Amino acid sequence: MLPPAHISYTWAALSLVQTRLNIFPDADYRLAALAATAPDLIDKPLAWAYFYKRYKSAVLFAHTLWSFLAVLLLLWRKFPQWRIYGLAFVGHAILDRLWFFPDTFYWPLRGWRFHVWGKRGSEQSEIGNAYWIAFTRRPELWIWELGGMLALGWFVWRHQLYRLSNLMDFVRMGKVRLDE
Repeated sequence: MLPPAHISYTWAALSLVQTRLNIFPDADYRLAALAATAPDLIDKPLAWAYFYKRYKSAVLFAHTLWSFLAVLLLLWRKFPQWRIYGLAFVGHAILDRLWFFPDTFYWPLRGWRFHVWGKRGSEQSEIGNAYWIAFTRRPELWIWELGGMLALGWFVWRHQLYRLSNLMDFVRMGKVRLDE
């Protein structure tokens, strides 16, 4: 899944949780976006620098069960006001459906290797080409991305971010108006 879809689904879920369950009222949507994309922000530079050429993988250490558990437990126990960001981080694993990539998700329990993208139809020598090939050979990925666009559209509509004042408040403060 591409970063915009991770962010869109996370924002939509946070919006629903804030209004329906009345929790995390002070959450900053900018930090939620950062947490939702953090595994990719950590692993992709590592892949570009070294791991992709050697292991043909761009889902690495930050995509393991251990990283998700560590972040969630740390934030849940030591920083309870940041729990929502731990949940957004873990949401990345759910949206990527990482259990389908057991070499990475359960690393190192299944060995010291990571999931090889070639097994999913995107074997390429360069990481940039791997994304293109994955999206052209696996059309079901477009459904998830389309869902992300719909979630973002719903979020913008729900919080009236098409109004410049609401959008500027959202950008400046990272909050939406919850008085609906």
